[in-house]
Amino acid sequence: MPNITEIRKYPKIKDYFKIFFDNETAILIDAETIVSFGLKKGLFIDEDTFNKVLKHNNSNRITSYALYLISHKFYSKKSLSDKLLSRGFDKPDIEKVIARFVELNYINDEVFAQNLVEYLQSRGKGPFYIKNELKQHDIDNEIISKVMESDEENEPYMQIINIMKKKFSKFDGKDKNEVRKTAMFFQRRGFSSEDIAKAFREFENE
Repeated sequence: MPNITEIRKYPKIKDYFKIFFDNETAILIDAETIVSFGLKKGLFIDEDTFNKVLKHNNSNRITSYALYLISHKFYSKKSLSDKLLSRGFDKPDIEKVIARFVELNYINDEVFAQNLVEYLQSRGKGPFYIKNELKQHDIDNEIISKVMESDEENEPYMQIINIMKKKFSKFDGKDKNEVRKTAMFFQRRGFSSEDIAKAFREFENE
């Protein structure tokens, strides 16, 4: 392997440097890796050390990027893994980062699922729709069952009634055409026929 001819600050990414070699190649390295391996101008790097530098640097890169992602929004294990894969990181490295983040409770599928359920419920989505979204994130069935437990206020039929008060305040249960159209509206949002029928009865009685 060649000698290091220059280490230059890389302006586009904080704490990253570009290392140039006398064979006219260059690599992008983070500051922690430079310190850990004592990299400096004029240093000769053998092939074994060079590979260790690259491995260490890649681990730092993926960890830094993953931390950046979770600092801006909630991620499930799957959604974070997919995002890192899309950036070109290797799957084995991603799995190590995900495992470490789970261990540190930086990502938590149950917390993610609970937040997603609350968000989708606030958007008027029903149980079928929500469960499908959770499954898209590979959330365990046990967690899905737990976060989908409803108190009386958040029972699906009560969600339907609350939406009807805002969108269908003049609902006429005797108009079959209106009943059909309104029912289809809620079915598309993931509510069951049983909950829709119950909500319609309760709404008429109020």
